[in-house]
Amino acid sequence: MQGMGSRRRKWLAAVAILIAVGVPAYHGLLKHSPSPTTPFPLDLARIRALAGSIPGDRPTAVRYEEVMALRFAEAMVMAGDPWKETPMPVYAWQLVFPGQTLIVDTAVARADSKPEFLVLHYDDAAYGRMNAAMASAAQIVITHEHMDHIGGIAAHPQLAQLRPALRLTAEQLANRWGMRPVTLPEQPLAGYEPLRYEGLHALAPGVVLIKAPGHTPGSQMVYVQRADGRELLLLGDVSWRLRNIQRVRERPLLMALLIGEDRGAVIAQFAALDELTQREPGIALVPGHDRPAVEALTAGGMLQKGFR
Repeated sequence: MQGMGSRRRKWLAAVAILIAVGVPAYHGLLKHSPSPTTPFPLDLARIRALAGSIPGDRPTAVRYEEVMALRFAEAMVMAGDPWKETPMPVYAWQLVFPGQTLIVDTAVARADSKPEFLVLHYDDAAYGRMNAAMASAAQIVITHEHMDHIGGIAAHPQLAQLRPALRLTAEQLANRWGMRPVTLPEQPLAGYEPLRYEGLHALAPGVVLIKAPGHTPGSQMVYVQRADGRELLLLGDVSWRLRNIQRVRERPLLMALLIGEDRGAVIAQFAALDELTQREPGIALVPGHDRPAVEALTAGGMLQKGFR
């Protein structure tokens, strides 16, 4: 009996230690979100000035393809959310100008969409339209270097022909680790000179790149002012969902560690974007993987489904 009592005390002590260690660890890894400390510069007046600095017609439409969707958990999208399955749609974007197009993000080829058990659906026709549109695009940019955004470039069968249109930044090109498991073929890009800029870069009439490192070193947002004056921000994966910005709440630490994200930088971007929408509610924010947000903007005429 004495031995049983001793074993019971040891077992209870072990459980107490696990609770003492596990509860704070669970909170820190999955429920805690940092507070913004260093502000992220988002000078809308300068962005708008740059949007008008290149003469020419501005885009008349912003179109998109949903190439695929992944299975994900809400708890991995925002710290403290429940362990409930949620779809993560993967988009490519097409800015339509009179006489030319510009593509933002290129999804990922079916062969590279791993692991397969996480894929809810894959639309081969949508990928085919995006892939064909790349061949005629005047410029091709990516919001960041993760596989579901750069994968279409990596897998394109005529990458050498696309090269004059590619606007990969120096930070994106340098982060080969972040592209895994896709890789950019060496030979078609041998000697390629990447885009280098600080802060902001006027890309086309009405289009400005906004450097936003944090989610990845090469992360950037794309500001678009349409010909009708309406404005939107393609956020890439600065924010996966609009809700993260509205609550200024980051992905959990566990997810940030897995993808190598700078949480301090990202939460500062959330705060700046939240403040921007309060000052300028007419600017539409387009998160990287938010189907309800995309559908609402489509219903309102800001976005149109299907590449041309």
